[in-house]
Amino acid sequence: NVVVGAGGAARPCHNSPRRLAYLARPQRGGARSTEMKTGLLQLLYANPFSGFPHEDPYNHLVKFYEIASSLGATEAEEEAVFMRMFPHSLIGAA
Repeated sequence: NVVVGAGGAARPCHNSPRRLAYLARPQRGGARSTEMKTGLLQLLYANPFSGFPHEDPYNHLVKFYEIASSLGATEAEEEAVFMRMFPHSLIGAA
């Protein structure tokens, strides 16, 4: 898509559907996508944290980190993966 400017010069349209699609799904220079497998989710569900007084939140975070680290995400992907996985380790009012 092209927009005609004030002087009659054509310039690319910055809100064309093709450009917006590229912005929504940027190319990832060969990066692999990390995927949460069923077995990993089962481990998270087997070690839930509900926020009861007898539960240690620090112990839960250590367990969560061990399970989540087994996914093998790179440092760049680590925070996003942990943010996607953490809600699966909580139950109830926690």
